[in-house]
Amino acid sequence: MMYLNGKSFNKGIVKFTDYKIYKQQIIEIFNSYKNLRGNLNDGIDVKSLENKISNLKNNQFIIAVAGEVKAGKSTFINSLIKEEILPTDVLQATNALIEIFYSKKPYLKITYASGKVEVLEDETKDLLKEKLKKVAAIPEEYRDIPVNLIDLYLLEYGNIPIIDEEFIKYLEERSGIENLKEVRYKLENYIMSRSKDNIPIRIELGYPFSWEFDEIRLVDMPGVNAIGGVHDLSFTFLEKANAILFIHPIKPIESESLKRFVSSVITNKSKETLFLILTHSAVFFEEKERLLEEAKRIYSSIISPDRIFVVDSILKLIYEDLEKGKTLEEIKKQSRHKRKWVMYFQDLAEEEGLEEKKAFLSYSGFEELIPVLENFLVSVPFLELTKILESILDGYKEQISIYQETIELLQKQKRDREDFLKEIERMQKGLKKLETYCYLILEEAATIFMGVHSPIEARLNEFKMTYYDIFLNTKELEELRKYYRDAENGLNQLVKENLKQISEFFRKRLEQVGEQFKEEYNISVPKIDLSAIEEACRREVIRKEPIIEEKLESLLENWNFLKPWKWFKSERTKKIIVGSREIFDKEAFLKILRNSLLENFIEVVEKLRDEFYKALNFYKAKIGYILEEKRNRLENLKKELKSNERIDYEILMIEKKITLIEKEVKKIKALYKILQ
Repeated sequence: MMYLNGKSFNKGIVKFTDYKIYKQQIIEIFNSYKNLRGNLNDGIDVKSLENKISNLKNNQFIIAVAGEVKAGKSTFINSLIKEEILPTDVLQATNALIEIFYSKKPYLKITYASGKVEVLEDETKDLLKEKLKKVAAIPEEYRDIPVNLIDLYLLEYGNIPIIDEEFIKYLEERSGIENLKEVRYKLENYIMSRSKDNIPIRIELGYPFSWEFDEIRLVDMPGVNAIGGVHDLSFTFLEKANAILFIHPIKPIESESLKRFVSSVITNKSKETLFLILTHSAVFFEEKERLLEEAKRIYSSIISPDRIFVVDSILKLIYEDLEKGKTLEEIKKQSRHKRKWVMYFQDLAEEEGLEEKKAFLSYSGFEELIPVLENFLVSVPFLELTKILESILDGYKEQISIYQETIELLQKQKRDREDFLKEIERMQKGLKKLETYCYLILEEAATIFMGVHSPIEARLNEFKMTYYDIFLNTKELEELRKYYRDAENGLNQLVKENLKQISEFFRKRLEQVGEQFKEEYNISVPKIDLSAIEEACRREVIRKEPIIEEKLESLLENWNFLKPWKWFKSERTKKIIVGSREIFDKEAFLKILRNSLLENFIEVVEKLRDEFYKALNFYKAKIGYILEEKRNRLENLKKELKSNERIDYEILMIEKKITLIEKEVKKIKALYKILQ
């Protein structure tokens, strides 16, 4: 166990509170660094560091909670946030996702399809819960008709469809519900009651939850088995999520919806953030360990076994009630859903000699899940913290080197001005020679990394052919969306890897040159912030151009080229009765879309090749700029011959600055050791 500021730190598991402490310390370290650095160029890109610090301050951790309708998502979220605020006794009808976050005051914002916004502030929990139930639930009388599908149609077209045989057939085919003709009056009544003004597309819920980490944003996704599939807003949140929790009942273990979710919906990148949470473990309490092992065996190829957990949300809520001071007798009287579990597990705790409150937490399974989830969420940001510390350490190291070099020159000036001027001239010659060497290195880099035989060229061609085949053989629109995102993420990774190779090349070559010039000319090769250059190059070469052109009406606007409600149509003609209903040929659409995708994907890769080679110019410009700066500094020292008293004063001020820097370096190394 290690300690920082009096707080324990277990290097195996990192908690949200640990992250908040260290993040704040690093922000303070950066502020000190910026003040000590002043106008001195130590080779670190301060703007790049400022962006990273700004991202730390504004960072949000998104947890996407997915799963089938009625899988227990709402109860699970309630148990996670320690408040029973999401309605759990309704069948969710809305295609909207619900974002849940910490807020000092209760806050509910509902955005409707028409753009209308409804805001409730400072209301009671019960009122917020009732409002959520009202906007999210399927009314009892409409439980037997495909309300989601009708809402999706209204969202796309805005007009009221004609309830004729063709439209009823379309609803039956898409929903799998038979004999909808018999409830035609219900279809008509429901459609007449719906408009873009009362169909929510986004619900934001802020509440003063009793958790210490206010940077989490939980997103309750529409059921993955809801008609219409995972639509674009949900897909976007899945892509941004730091963790995706797929909620599934513990029995049956086998889940076709999970397999489809992994294979056809989320990207390869998102798979690395996926957890499987098996719920309702209290029902099968005696079997839960066996079922957990079975789940790990079944899903080991798609989810890491250490990210599969068995929990019971009701038991966790009973524990939270006990934490708030309620007795088990009070809980039994107030909730019929909890009553039977209180009785069963109260007896079990007594048999096992466990304290009641601790027993319910232990039986719930959340005691195992939460620390792993916390550690998983902050592990990547922790890496970012260490990278920031490494950059600041490198900056301080270069500052000390520059100051020591300056002290040495000032001392030479004090001893013998003639020798001092000769030393300056010798160093200036060395800089000219160094500049020539640096440009030779740039020429060598161009030879290695550019041209038909370069590793970049080979990787781009391999990447292009791989996704060409994937797109060509994809027969489902939802999969096409997933593979498109995989291709985009793959391009980002390809750029990152190749820029790393280029950076390593420059780092090694400049170190070799630096050793020679330090010995021969007493010149240290200027520090270059290669990681910041990598970031700048990535911004230059990765341009998120739309792969699809807008050829088919408005299907492809704003990257949302796979709107699920566009998939339902059976032919490409228009038919006008009282209103209008657009009919669409899904197979023809897929064919045209795929061809357009292939054509534009190849164009993007070809453009990327040209832009990638331009990235070398970043290195060339940076090296030239830093050498010029060093040349100017020597020229100024040569011009500004000082009195001995002035020299002594400047040396004293520089030595004080070095002392301050060394104190900061000691502090950073101690923190860095802990974070490692």
